[in-house]
Amino acid sequence: MAQVLDLVGDTLIEVLDCGGEFVGIGNVSVDGVALRNGARPLAIRLDTPTGVLYTRLLIQQIVRCDEGWDIELKAVGLPWGRGEYLDDYGQPIQWLSEDLEPVSDTLTLLIRPAALELGCRTWRGFSYAFRFDSDSRQIHRLQTHATWEIGGRITDNTVLSQGQCNKPVYHGSQESLFTTACLRTLDAYGSPQANSFQLASRCGLVQGFDFQHSPQGALLQYWPQFANISSLVESPPGSDVLHMIDEYRFDLSGQVQTLAKHVLFTPGELQEHEARDLWYASIEHIYGGIREQYHVARTLVKPMVMMSYDAVLKDSPAEESPDAKSRLNIRLADVEVDHAKMLYAVADSLLPRMVEQGIRRFFPDVISESDVTELGLKRKLDDGMHGDLHCASICATHRFFPAEYWGGIKAWRYLYERAQSLGIELGHWFAPHFSPRSPQYAEHPEYRMIDAMGMPAGGGYGFQTLVVADWNTGIYQRTFDDMKQWHEEGGLDFLFIDSYSNMGMLQLNYSEKMRSNFAAFSRLLSDLQGIGIRSLTFESISPFGINSFGVADLRGDQLEQNRAVAGQNDFGWWVGEEDMAIDCSLFVSPRDRTPEELSEFQFRAMANRGYLAFHDLYDVRHILPEWWSRANRVYNLVSPHMKQRNLLPDRGGVRWTDGDTEVLWLYKDMTLATRTVRQIERVNENGFELLDPETTHLAAWQVYRIRPY
Repeated sequence: MAQVLDLVGDTLIEVLDCGGEFVGIGNVSVDGVALRNGARPLAIRLDTPTGVLYTRLLIQQIVRCDEGWDIELKAVGLPWGRGEYLDDYGQPIQWLSEDLEPVSDTLTLLIRPAALELGCRTWRGFSYAFRFDSDSRQIHRLQTHATWEIGGRITDNTVLSQGQCNKPVYHGSQESLFTTACLRTLDAYGSPQANSFQLASRCGLVQGFDFQHSPQGALLQYWPQFANISSLVESPPGSDVLHMIDEYRFDLSGQVQTLAKHVLFTPGELQEHEARDLWYASIEHIYGGIREQYHVARTLVKPMVMMSYDAVLKDSPAEESPDAKSRLNIRLADVEVDHAKMLYAVADSLLPRMVEQGIRRFFPDVISESDVTELGLKRKLDDGMHGDLHCASICATHRFFPAEYWGGIKAWRYLYERAQSLGIELGHWFAPHFSPRSPQYAEHPEYRMIDAMGMPAGGGYGFQTLVVADWNTGIYQRTFDDMKQWHEEGGLDFLFIDSYSNMGMLQLNYSEKMRSNFAAFSRLLSDLQGIGIRSLTFESISPFGINSFGVADLRGDQLEQNRAVAGQNDFGWWVGEEDMAIDCSLFVSPRDRTPEELSEFQFRAMANRGYLAFHDLYDVRHILPEWWSRANRVYNLVSPHMKQRNLLPDRGGVRWTDGDTEVLWLYKDMTLATRTVRQIERVNENGFELLDPETTHLAAWQVYRIRPY
């Protein structure tokens, strides 16, 4: 049987009841429009890490409350025995119980009306959250599994989802695949061993909200307050539904209330550009709220590239010092220098070249203290045949501070002052992990994130290579102090934060109540901005800064799998959908593309306040194609005005405004309906060309600025 709960705004929610047992949420509608296929109920999954699996939810009472409803459930747990902890060999720990008698605790589903004014439209619907209460047991995660489709089927609906490893635009159909899972290779979908990771961090790998539109309207699902949530959104081939699994993760406790997820609908048919404008309004509202929650300021896209160089090993004469570090030379721009002089060469030979080509944000390779700088010469046999590993890569950080190996803080200061004089932001690589051989971990092993096996958490890399830091410990202050010293003594404008989603947000500390890093690391970002490190870029999706991750250019079936990006994404997904790349600076290695194509891709990305860094188009000399340099210069001239975006109909281009001045990036010719009383300027790399006052025709692939006389 079913009971239908009504809320204001003509919102109806079906509660499925089988003999007093809660089956789940069935049909949901707003303004008479179905928002999901009730045949697949919204199910709730919860367990304890010590082997209690809640297999039944019995309805105790359904009570109207605060214009909404409380559904009180008795959660019946089975002493399953197989727990969440693992032994050294990945085998589940067994938790012994005296008998098999079920246990029970209280779970309450809280349903409340919700509404929002967004994008000049009214959105109505409801929110739902869960409250768990037990005097005897503790949980640290609660999962919901539902499908959501306007009209009850995904076919003919469009999903807009700016994710690191998924298509940004999915036109629903039964024949195609959409997934937010991070796959080892795209063609391995369906294999249980295909996933690098499946449940992915919201506001990390996966967009922090869900958005789809159809001929009937648009559906928005989001959390006004945000913490640690991991999700999977997937529509398998042969399916006509869109699965959404949300896992709420929190510190282990017997009294928990999850964040409320809002489900909102706005009716009425939308043209494509109108729907995407609503998606843009959503990302501005939701991500702006998360930044406000954690006191993090916005970062805007600037033309940015990473450094390319050649490492050259030189043989040292036997009579010289046995310190073979001196044998490493670095070749970049038009010079070759000793490693300790590299930053000086970047300052004198490379930065002026970058600035002249329109680059305004730059970071050299990793020069902080790491395995490479501190242990690079040690061998396995130095500690005997049974000794530990000695060295991983420059990602295996010992301390976030310039290493003497690269010239130390003095060389960095020289580079920073040169960057300041040229008007370029200078940044550095940062990550939520350290080397397992870091002295910080040796002194304070409690700084490490510990996984379910009781081992230091190394993600997919293994604990001998990297160990995730628990930012709820003293490593927070030690790292902050190092970054503060770096900024004060050497200067630092921005950070490129690597491994944010897979190492920063994913792991839980099983030695400390399964706590996560999301809140603590977010506070760290706010504190770093507070000392002057203002700009943030991420190798992921993040509301806190620029999304700056690599994408492989697979070219569909034309070319073999590109292992450089593990096959988890495809640049082809973004081609023609560059409006979804707003606030993204994607690292692309293009394959089998003409200069004309690449120029158009870059134009459309910049038109949407995005950027494409084509790494294969330059070498150690850092000479960009001329069309790329021209595009950088044009973008730099108009980007200060690019505050509020609206897409033009029929994919004609993009209109930006700062409230006074307008900027038009045109993909098609445009004829102005009437002559404006404002001046029109064509933008080129050299500046602004004032057009005749009678001009009404604007040409495609040009940028125009319109402002008052």
